[in-house]
Amino acid sequence: MGETKFTKWNDEFLKTMSLKTDPLGEAVIAEVIADNDFVALRNLFTQLDYNSELSVDANLPKAVVNYFNAELNLPHWADAQKINLAQSVFATYCPEISLLLNFKSLPLCYACKNGAKVLAATGRLSESGQDTSRLMRRLLETAQMVINVMSPGGLRPDGKGIVTVKKVRLYHAAIRYFLLNKKYNPGGWDVEEYGEPINQEEMAGTLMSFSALILDGLEQLGVELTDEEKDAYIHCWNIVGHFIGISPELYPTNYKEGWDLGIAIIKRNQKEGEDGKFLTSSLLTFSSQFFKSRFFEQMPQYLIDYFLKDISKKINVDILKLLGVTKKVSLRTRLLGWFFLKLMHFGHKFEERSAFAQKLMNKYSLKYMQALIHNYLKNYDVEFHIPDSLNASWKMK
Repeated sequence: MGETKFTKWNDEFLKTMSLKTDPLGEAVIAEVIADNDFVALRNLFTQLDYNSELSVDANLPKAVVNYFNAELNLPHWADAQKINLAQSVFATYCPEISLLLNFKSLPLCYACKNGAKVLAATGRLSESGQDTSRLMRRLLETAQMVINVMSPGGLRPDGKGIVTVKKVRLYHAAIRYFLLNKKYNPGGWDVEEYGEPINQEEMAGTLMSFSALILDGLEQLGVELTDEEKDAYIHCWNIVGHFIGISPELYPTNYKEGWDLGIAIIKRNQKEGEDGKFLTSSLLTFSSQFFKSRFFEQMPQYLIDYFLKDISKKINVDILKLLGVTKKVSLRTRLLGWFFLKLMHFGHKFEERSAFAQKLMNKYSLKYMQALIHNYLKNYDVEFHIPDSLNASWKMK
């Protein structure tokens, strides 16, 4: 990207957004806990985890049923042609996008100290010792949301995307309730220092890490998308923002604005912290399990460094060092990583992906994703759904 000018997304505006949350989601949670407090909320979380057909579950609290049955149609400004184009990009490049979500999006979220503090405080991303099951669960929850939203038809009223995003919105509201309630979080939450937990700025930053900064990562892999495809991808994620409760003031109108917003939020919020370091260490530990050979054990660190270097340069901060990753990558890993990425870059330069580039993605990105899913299903009594249309193109087992 060219030189970023922080005009529309200035610090004063973002500071204001850091003090705003999501009244609608919080109103639903307030109604759930009005009579039964923690027990009702715990039961709700169990139902959210294990039920993909929430709108027809009579056992859910009435407020939750009403919430899921309301507003199932797309906003009036949604463009069906742009949605279809964005979902086509996803279907073509999902293996690459899955790689970027793990090694670009997540580390960028961890580099923002306040957001990392929320993640660590809720325990939804943490692990004990070498037990990475909780981290695995969160990674799969995120992957499932992205797949449900970006699959062809995922944003139709009968698709899985909208209900999945609305589930995440309730998760956010419940987490805010716990963190701001001293009964459950005796240490309290310093709003003046950290902003509101899971505030508008943080939600927008996460959305940009899933959209504009993913597009930047695809470019790093040699994928050449048109401006129309990039802008359509941003448009599709603005619709996600609508359903997850993000203010329209934070919707970029195109890829360039999305990049500017993402960089402005990272620049304002990046800060070294123990929570971010812990989460990054967990991610590296977890990821290394899928690179069995000692020749590839440092590959996750190499990939994070590669995908973050342009943003580190843009904000003039060594993000990898900020995340506590200081161990030097071996020359062998750097050579293997460089060769792997160069081959991918070369393969994407063809008008259509070469058979060799496709084979490379099947061997590594899809293998990583498939191993992730397999291990998740082995440990949890839940479903992970990949639509038939995507399954056919990815050739997943």
